[in-house]
Amino acid sequence: MDLPEELAALQRFHGHLGVYVTVGLRMGAIAGRLLGHHKGLSAVVRSRPEPPMLCVVDGVQFSSGCTMGKGNIRVEPSAEPEALFEKEGRRVRVSLRPGWRERIDREMSKEKEIEQSRFYHDLPEAELFEVAQG
Repeated sequence: MDLPEELAALQRFHGHLGVYVTVGLRMGAIAGRLLGHHKGLSAVVRSRPEPPMLCVVDGVQFSSGCTMGKGNIRVEPSAEPEALFEKEGRRVRVSLRPGWRERIDREMSKEKEIEQSRFYHDLPEAELFEVAQG
């Protein structure tokens, strides 16, 4: 299956594709679009403390430029994946709409991870995410 370059690069960065790393990629991209990438951006990623949900952190790092090494990202435990971004006093919270986490966990499959990653990469943003600014 031919991948868009963004997903191919994410796959190289993370080591494989999966739904949660793809969701994280999209979360960081939303923040970058709304707040600007890299300089001054920080993130708090909430997730279960183990894979596969924890993979959301790599997706956020990849697309937002917030990294553990720079100290501008941290991880907090949560049953639901979400990311909170801040830059120059402006904030954005990105979370899955109700029902999506359950669907992801129910349908996730190692054998179909490429197909599923493409699906979540291409799904309309407003259908998958709740985005709150403040």
